[in-house]
Amino acid sequence: MQYYFIGTALPPLTLGAKPELSFKESKEMLAANLSASDMRKIDDLLWPVDLANIRALWMGLPMDEKGIYTPKELEEALLVREGLPEYLNEYLDRYDSVQDRIKYFPSLYASMYRDMQEREKGFLLKYYTMEREIRLVLTALRAKHFGKDVARELQFEDPHDPFVMDILAQKDSIDYTPPQEYEDLKELFLHNLSDPKRLHLALLEYRFKKIESNEPFSLDRILAYMVQLMIVESWESLDKEKGKALIEDLSKHG
Repeated sequence: MQYYFIGTALPPLTLGAKPELSFKESKEMLAANLSASDMRKIDDLLWPVDLANIRALWMGLPMDEKGIYTPKELEEALLVREGLPEYLNEYLDRYDSVQDRIKYFPSLYASMYRDMQEREKGFLLKYYTMEREIRLVLTALRAKHFGKDVARELQFEDPHDPFVMDILAQKDSIDYTPPQEYEDLKELFLHNLSDPKRLHLALLEYRFKKIESNEPFSLDRILAYMVQLMIVESWESLDKEKGKALIEDLSKHG
C-alpha cells in the first residue's frame, strides 16, 4: 500500500525541466514512508556517489551532497573503518598513501560493480549490470578513438568475464564492435564526440531512457525513479567545464 501512495505522490520527471521535488526532498519523503530495509536499498543506489566523494575528499574537491554520508561522516567512516563495504576496507589496507589511493582509484569502481552484481537482485541488479556494461563499452570506444591500450584500460576488470573477454578479443582491431544491444551507444558516442557537453547530455538522455521498471507500484519503480531524478538534476546542473571533465574521466571514475 505504501508503494502505491509513494508511486502516486512522486511527480513526473522530464529531462531539461527542473523537478518539482529535489533529490533531497524526495529522499526525505521516502524516509517518512518506507521501512529501514527499503531505505537501505535507496542507499545502495548511492555508492557510486560516495566513491566519487571519497576521491574528492582525498583531492580536496567539492563533494556531492547526494551521498549516503555527509563529508564529516565520510571522513570519520574512513578513519574508523565501520559500515564500509569489504572491498573498500581491503582497498584502504592495500594502499596506505593518499597518492596511491588516488592513482589506483579506478579499481574501486570495478570492485563496486562486482559486489553489487553478486549481492543484489531485481532493479538494483539490472541497474548496476547496465551501468557497468555502459562504462565498459565507453572505455573500449574511448581507448580505440584515442589510441590507448585497451588491455591496460581494463586492467582492474575480470579478464574471464564474458563482456570483458569480448572487448579484449578486439584489442588489436582498428575498431570496436559492441554487443548488439549497445550498437546505439556506439553511434551516440561517435556522433557527439567532438562536443563534450553535447556528449554528456546525450549520455544522460541515453541512461534516462534505459532506466525502467515493469511494476508501477513497487520498490523497484521507486528505485528507478530516484535514478532518473539524479539524471535530471545532473542535466540541470551541467556546464561546459563539467562536460569536459566527464569525458576525461568517463572510463576511469564512473
